[in-house]
Amino acid sequence: MKYFNRCSLSFMLVMLLMCSAQAGLLPNLKLSGQGTAYYMKVFKVYDAQLHVGANATKANILEPNVSRCLRLNYAVDLTVDKFVLAANTVLQRQHSAAQLQRVKPLIDRVHNSYKDVKKGDIYVLCYDANTQLTRLELNDQLLVQVNSPEFAKVYFGLWLGAKAPLSAPLRASLLQGV
Repeated sequence: MKYFNRCSLSFMLVMLLMCSAQAGLLPNLKLSGQGTAYYMKVFKVYDAQLHVGANATKANILEPNVSRCLRLNYAVDLTVDKFVLAANTVLQRQHSAAQLQRVKPLIDRVHNSYKDVKKGDIYVLCYDANTQLTRLELNDQLLVQVNSPEFAKVYFGLWLGAKAPLSAPLRASLLQGV
């Protein structure tokens, strides 16, 4: 009986840890890859994981029919202005002014929802292909939802876009399993 109770307790603890590690992610997604983002190739900023639907490939990862979640676990404290500056810099490298103008109100909604992070905080950005809804969470708290496949393609492109992503090595690591 003691063995059964210890096993049951161990099983429940493992299940709880697995569930909390996957909190915020869409169901039925598989881990595609993981990597680390660095500032100036030296200072660790966050560990990232990409979870994708079964239909994901490197070629279609940003398409409207592919569900995806990006999980960022921060290793440093960062303020909102740093997020916005980095995102805007990369978005301007990747897209024309006309394309960015079409989704600017949605980008502004997300940028206005950002909160400063402390070491250990976790942002989760998910796009659900069924609902075409992108949601942003910080530590399992919903901050904003955006209903636009075009926005999802543009914004996930920060990390996953073939043209000038935030970090080419991080992109390769995240897409390793697709």
